[in-house]
Amino acid sequence: MTGATLAALLAQGVPLAACAVVLIGLRRSPRAAAVLCIAGMVASCGASAWLVATVAIPGRTLLAQAAFLPIDATHALAFGVLLDPLSATMALVVSAVTLAVMVYSTGYMAGDPGFARYYGFLALFAWAMQGLVLSANLLQTLAFWELVGLASFLLIGFWFERPAAAAAARKAFIMTRVGDVGFLLGVLLLIRALGLATIPDVVAAAAPGGALAPRTITVAAALLLMGVMGKSAQGPLFTWLPDAMEGPTPVSALLHSATMVAAGVYLVARLHPLFMAAPAVMHVLLWLALVTALATATMAMVATDIKRVLAYSTISQLGYMLMGLAAGNAAAGFFHLTTHAGFKALLFLSAGIFIHHAHSNDMREIGARAPLSQRAGVIGLVAGSAALAGIIPFAGYFSKEAILGALGAGASPLVVALAYLGAGLTAYYAFRMVFLTLPLHGSPEAQMHGGGDAARPGPTAGERAMRVTVLALAALTLVLGYLGPWLAARLSPAGVAPGPFEFGTGPLIALAVVAAGVALAWVEFGRRGAPGVGFVERMPALARFFGDNWYLDRLYRATVIRWAQALSRAAQWNDRTVVDGATDGVADGTVGGGRLLALVQSGYVQTYLTIAMGLIAALAYVLGRAGGSP
Repeated sequence: MTGATLAALLAQGVPLAACAVVLIGLRRSPRAAAVLCIAGMVASCGASAWLVATVAIPGRTLLAQAAFLPIDATHALAFGVLLDPLSATMALVVSAVTLAVMVYSTGYMAGDPGFARYYGFLALFAWAMQGLVLSANLLQTLAFWELVGLASFLLIGFWFERPAAAAAARKAFIMTRVGDVGFLLGVLLLIRALGLATIPDVVAAAAPGGALAPRTITVAAALLLMGVMGKSAQGPLFTWLPDAMEGPTPVSALLHSATMVAAGVYLVARLHPLFMAAPAVMHVLLWLALVTALATATMAMVATDIKRVLAYSTISQLGYMLMGLAAGNAAAGFFHLTTHAGFKALLFLSAGIFIHHAHSNDMREIGARAPLSQRAGVIGLVAGSAALAGIIPFAGYFSKEAILGALGAGASPLVVALAYLGAGLTAYYAFRMVFLTLPLHGSPEAQMHGGGDAARPGPTAGERAMRVTVLALAALTLVLGYLGPWLAARLSPAGVAPGPFEFGTGPLIALAVVAAGVALAWVEFGRRGAPGVGFVERMPALARFFGDNWYLDRLYRATVIRWAQALSRAAQWNDRTVVDGATDGVADGTVGGGRLLALVQSGYVQTYLTIAMGLIAALAYVLGRAGGSP
């Protein structure tokens, strides 16, 4: 076993061990549970960093796989790790974000009755996600794909005693399962065509002249895309993600930054040559991601819940990642995934500071409770929003420019124009959030609450951990943007020189669009005497349409859910009336026959003689009739 293989097994095995110990033996020891899980994630993060340092070399791939369950003489189920620059970098992103969330949670979740259980679920999620990232074959990928879904269900519904949280967890589980049906069929199709092949073998088979026929590639890519739609909340399957905000805020940071919702993007990047060999599927993906990005941006423009604004922004940015991949630039799409992991975790954890302070998710209520006193939250929210909007020198500027440049190099002018429009909308709703949450011109309520804050005791150790985590992520947001050329060089195939991130006049156009979005948000929400109402909110019908997820949930309730309920009622009637009715009828007949027979079991000899004589007389009559007939 090589050192790289051992490090990979350590990166995914330590969180699993921590999960098992916490859920089995430390449920009543919250402090010990937190210390163990954080220590496990430190080890996982260190192992992932070592993999990046040793494996993230252009064109290098290490594959280690061991059979553990024979199927026949030539095939066996195998478990292994695939190490290359893509998987090593993604493993580091996952472990680093999870570690930041765990440290932050020591303050945010302090005093919660399920504190130890919470850390056990976080460790379970980290193991499942690391297993998915490092999987060596598609069957292993499928297993961890479903484990990620299970862990996310447990985390979203962590406060299961709340009806809204329980409903959100069910919705997330069901909607992602819809996409996973297609994912399962796609994996089975590829296994049928290639056997239990490793991921590099699948990619090689999709190359021109490979073992996969063009029709098989197209069908498999389309089926796998269904799984991407569910996990990464694209197209009509995105409505579960805003409702998932019912979970704890650190969970939202984890799910929305680099883990569950990024799994679909990672899958497309992992199998990018396979998807590129199906141009029709990639064309559909491009438009699907573009429409999703624009639609959810409009929803963020009218939302007042800060976590829902960030949820819509996650869906929109996932659309940009997939647009970059669909345009043929795997480095640009994965680069935006990496930078987004940093600044989206920063935004959610900064929002958590304000929610923890104001006991409300509503940006207007937060703004009335002296939010400027939360300095770490202010820095994090401003820096994260600047990165989300694509303002230089924050990380989001560089990765978004890479995607816009990739679109400009190969997509139609309409796609490019709509992508720039989405960038402008992103800047608008990002700074609408900033100006509503951090009003620059105080109110009497803010002053009153501010005076109360002066008498508060100093921050606890948990609160200091929250602030340190946010400030560290804010600093990281200023650094990640400069990793683009390094990442592009390592994701390029062996022998192929990476293209530089140069886009001509593109950055000027993007900066102008972003400036227009920020300026509009300033006029409507930031300046003194601003109306505090956006241009969309002044059109009630349109605001209701945007605010109600474009009425998609209403459509689901009127069609799919109603049909499913009707089918379940029909099944229930069939079960009670036909199945149970037939069974009950046989049982009632048996009971009735037994009661009739019981009437002759009187115990009196004269009764039995009378019955016997009657039977003999009846038999004699029958025989006499039979003998006398011609």
